Amino acid sequence: MGEPIVTSQAFYFLERLDSVARVRFESSADVPSERDMEYVIDNYLFEYSKKYPDSKLTSKITEFVYWRDDPNDHYFRYDWQLTECLVLDALNDETIVDYKDPNHPSKDYIYDWCVFKPYFQEAFEEYQAKLRSAMSIRATVTTKDHSSLGTGEFDLPIIKVKGQLLALDQVEMLEVIEPGRPKGDSSDYVVSRGMESDSNFSIRQELITATSYHDEQLLAYYFSAIKDSSPVSQFKNYYNVLEYFFEHAPTTLGVIAKIEKEQIQAVLRWAVTSDDLLSKVRSLPGEVIAGITKSQMTSSGEEISGVNLSASDLIGEYASHVYQLRNACIHSKKTRRGVVTPRIAPSTAEEKILAGEMPIMQWLAVKCIER
Repeated sequence: MGEPIVTSQAFYFLERLDSVARVRFESSADVPSERDMEYVIDNYLFEYSKKYPDSKLTSKITEFVYWRDDPNDHYFRYDWQLTECLVLDALNDETIVDYKDPNHPSKDYIYDWCVFKPYFQEAFEEYQAKLRSAMSIRATVTTKDHSSLGTGEFDLPIIKVKGQLLALDQVEMLEVIEPGRPKGDSSDYVVSRGMESDSNFSIRQELITATSYHDEQLLAYYFSAIKDSSPVSQFKNYYNVLEYFFEHAPTTLGVIAKIEKEQIQAVLRWAVTSDDLLSKVRSLPGEVIAGITKSQMTSSGEEISGVNLSASDLIGEYASHVYQLRNACIHSKKTRRGVVTPRIAPSTAEEKILAGEMPIMQWLAVKCIER
């Protein structure tokens, strides 16, 4: 959070907090390079994403919220580096002869090296207490023919929240979580500073075991797709995973695949079976299946054919579908040899066409990576 000062909230939702990875090593000699560490984390997160394919959890961080302050500077940064607070260790630093402000007549009255903290704490505790009090209020409401309540007298809370609320001091306690402390025989992890406190709370824990190292570049493509919110970009990255095996798959199968459509088909035959593919498609929500199986109109006025799940060669049928999607996403030519072709632009309306394709593309990428 960048230690919030002026941006601090009374409460935070656990479900909306960012995640961090903490890795423990037995000795400093065991610590790998940052790239190697990211690779190890990616292999764990790959196992996690297989279990929770909708998760956006990745190690691909592009906006850093942690930084190191200069210990020789008398201003430290807070609130994503948008705020600077005066820091003086007045009680221990003999070079500070004295300090005073309207509420501290001398340095003997300062109890925090960040001199803004006492002001912040006093205002914050009042703010938090008043909100707690207000959140407990219930109202008695009498209605007659109300559109949703109907008729009668009702006892209603004036506010309802979804998710797990945490106060700021509880959020800051998340830093105490360490590898090795969670126990495999429990579904909960107690977050505390090692003592009994009303601030202690539990979070759900799940232990993920990773026993395989997968190709580093394929994981990079895979997690770039996971992280991206654009279905067009996601498709391109998942497709890159399939494309990686365009020569390997035909060679392994002992087939000739000279053109891209044939290469896609070979990769799919190498990675999955028709039964696996049909089972995966049928496991999706009804509206997603409907989107995959019907023709989709693109902005160029040309259609992309849907998938016939009853086709005698479902792998070939789906490979042809992927090839059409690939051309529509990769190419932006107005015409090809004078003929208008399907195009999927990265716009809201266009990307809806692709959104339903992502579960299958992600699944195919996983199968290829694991091969």
